[in-house]
Amino acid sequence: MSSGGIAPELTPAAFGRGAIIGRYVVLGLIGRGGMGEVYGAYDPELDRKIALKLFRVKPGNGVSPAEGRQRLLREAQAIARLSHPNVVVVYDVGMFEDKVFIAMEFVDGNTATYWQAAAERTWKQTLEVFVAAGRGLAAAHEKGIVHRDFKPDNVMVGRDSQVRVMDFGLARQANERPANMPPTTTPAAPIPIHPSVANMMGSEDTVVLQASAAAVSEAVPEEIRSDVPGVLDIRITRPGAMMGTPAYMAAEQFRGMPADARSDQFSFCVSLYEALYGERPFPGSRVSGLANNVVRGDIRPPPAGSKVPAWVRRALMRGLRPRPSDRWPSMKDLLDELERDPRVSRRRWMVGTVAVLLVATAGILAVRPMFVPRVQVCAGGPEMVGHAWEIPGDGGPELASHARIRQAFLSTGKSYAPDVFATVARAFNSYAQRWAAMYKENCEATHVRGDQSAEVLDLRMSCLQERLGGLRALTEVFVNATGEVVENAVSAANALSSLDRCADVPLLRAVVRPPEDPAMRDQVDRLRVRFADLRAQFDAGQWKQTLGKVPQLVAEAEALGYEPLIAEALMLQGDALIDAGDPSRAEKALVTAFWRADASRHDEIRAEAAEKLVFIVGYQEGRFEESDRWATAARSILRRMGGHELLQSWLLNDVGCVLHLRGHDEDAVQALTTALTNKQRVLGAEHPDVGLSQANLAMALKGLGRNQEALSHLERATVMIEHGLGSSHPSLATILSNKGEVLNALGLYREARRAFERARGIWEQEFGADNLNLGFALTGIGLSFLGEGNPASAVAPLERAYRVRSSLETEPSRRAETAFALARALWDSSEDLPRARRLAAKAQDDYLKSKNPAKADEARSWLQTR
Repeated sequence: MSSGGIAPELTPAAFGRGAIIGRYVVLGLIGRGGMGEVYGAYDPELDRKIALKLFRVKPGNGVSPAEGRQRLLREAQAIARLSHPNVVVVYDVGMFEDKVFIAMEFVDGNTATYWQAAAERTWKQTLEVFVAAGRGLAAAHEKGIVHRDFKPDNVMVGRDSQVRVMDFGLARQANERPANMPPTTTPAAPIPIHPSVANMMGSEDTVVLQASAAAVSEAVPEEIRSDVPGVLDIRITRPGAMMGTPAYMAAEQFRGMPADARSDQFSFCVSLYEALYGERPFPGSRVSGLANNVVRGDIRPPPAGSKVPAWVRRALMRGLRPRPSDRWPSMKDLLDELERDPRVSRRRWMVGTVAVLLVATAGILAVRPMFVPRVQVCAGGPEMVGHAWEIPGDGGPELASHARIRQAFLSTGKSYAPDVFATVARAFNSYAQRWAAMYKENCEATHVRGDQSAEVLDLRMSCLQERLGGLRALTEVFVNATGEVVENAVSAANALSSLDRCADVPLLRAVVRPPEDPAMRDQVDRLRVRFADLRAQFDAGQWKQTLGKVPQLVAEAEALGYEPLIAEALMLQGDALIDAGDPSRAEKALVTAFWRADASRHDEIRAEAAEKLVFIVGYQEGRFEESDRWATAARSILRRMGGHELLQSWLLNDVGCVLHLRGHDEDAVQALTTALTNKQRVLGAEHPDVGLSQANLAMALKGLGRNQEALSHLERATVMIEHGLGSSHPSLATILSNKGEVLNALGLYREARRAFERARGIWEQEFGADNLNLGFALTGIGLSFLGEGNPASAVAPLERAYRVRSSLETEPSRRAETAFALARALWDSSEDLPRARRLAAKAQDDYLKSKNPAKADEARSWLQTR
């Protein structure tokens, strides 16, 4: 772990971008596990992107590294011969240095774990995905291959909806028993615990548990004991949800017997049970308790109100039996049972019978509706959300709500307004459609299917109404758009509260409860409407108006005494103070918001406040140890919440910025890379906010001297920002200016000047001829001329940059950069030598003020020679 507090998973990858492994070119690290690393890579021969997995082989159990590599290579070659639509395709297998590599299909999608959490899934949808994965397992079994590590994280659901099983890295050919593994009829002790358990303990070495031979007998032992203190006392992260392979291990694996196809069947049933019921089948908060329950076959009862049919549960119960011989004969048999829905057969019989009866009674009965189906009661979502933003149909004229906002944007005269409106419209369409779908599902769960209580309906509907209030408030701001609003419109749309939280019933029930008293609840609702209006104004860039009004809202929330709203109002106040350039007062408001949120268990506000304090305390004020503590607090809260990927992305972004400031550039790049990956998953690869993260990462790479990589990220960011925000948006100017800096560093001075000139034009058009941003572009232009050996041409832009930065810039290092560049330009063009020396001396002083001794020494050395 670095001094910056980055978690172990952010340690540098073994191979950086551009490294060559075999014939493959590394694009970047995708993931890391106990067995090795996975990289995105490019295959130049076949011109395609692939996933490249490198396996680490360690000696142990009497197996040398060479023997281990050969065995792993044979296993990999066996997997490569497996071809099935539900298995990730393996293209190539080979050796690189002391590692085995597998080149495989790059799947554009997410794991089944993420797919399950990303939206509400019916039991039928869940069953369909897992049955498809089961077909991949069955195909592997037919080839004599056992997966040995099946779990939801090893199943990919592609954007094409194709389901594929991946990561057969722990697989072994079923007919090949390791030399050091006893026959299955012999009691096996010690019991090997999967490496992921060891990793949970902070060690990569396999932990061996000593257990009695009775552990393999039919009689269940009283306990599974360990002579290694604490190994089996590892706590599960939350009740019923342990991270790592042990959660999916069969009884024979806990007993130390070899895994076979029926072990995969057991792991499959654990995974499917968890996906269907929202909890794993075997209780146990520690590995020891879990292992005992697995060996005993002690399965939880189904959760109250579960919609999973009894015939599905019966199929799973058989697959979860402790003795392999008592399970289904094969995966195919299990899948056949899971696809044999008895209700379908009954329905077919009933349809045939009803058809005969209708024919027989034709002309006798007149059919007329006797009641309005209850499902129609739940069909009002589109109309409700349409008061804020109408959901578009297929084709037809532009909807009224859309036209009003588009016209308001165009009326500001901003050249990028059409592009911004198009991006905002796409975001609003998606949000409104998801809101209406969630409203319908929630309503039907209580009023049609009857599988959801009125209490949960109330919690979820309150959450949806709050989100709708935020959307309504933002559209009202957009209808009266100013240039400032258009500039910030995409960020404001992106800041709409997540709808996913409205499906998280445990969080809604345990964290933020609405007031019980009806009168107080009405008062809170009225304040929330005002809060939504202020939040929308702030998100749209009107921070001055927000800052003037929010203290009154805080006072009224305090008088009402409803802690969650107090915390939210203080959070908004802190945000506005950040934009006002008042970090000291912003810090005070955010710390207070954190503790008021803590009092009401409002974890989302706690996490957000802690995340922003990382940036203020660490990046703006340089109090690094305190920043580390806030980062640790934010990570802990996010883990307890079960994740909040967008907030996690911003936390990593802020941590990366602080690390860069501290000079820990390698850790900064890793943090910013993960932030970028998370944003791409949440927002989509082409979202403008993702482009801004591309640019942040680029500047950290520049700090490492990896300028070519930085340039590729900036070029990608330029395309994304220009497409999403328009060709003259101020954010694009920032990207272009950063691009100019990298091009200067690469010695591409003419290209750098073009980027800087374009940035300068945008900033001048948007903010006038004397705005602070111009210091970046004009200094960059001057440096490009100096790089070309043309100091006379550098003087004019540097003089202008010096005037801007002398009057507006508060950061000493930036003033020093311009002053020192102007000094060199004046000296080399023989224009004003005494002034050149004075400027260099001033630059030296400013570099010392900014605690940059290397640059100060450079200015001093220059003076000494002149």
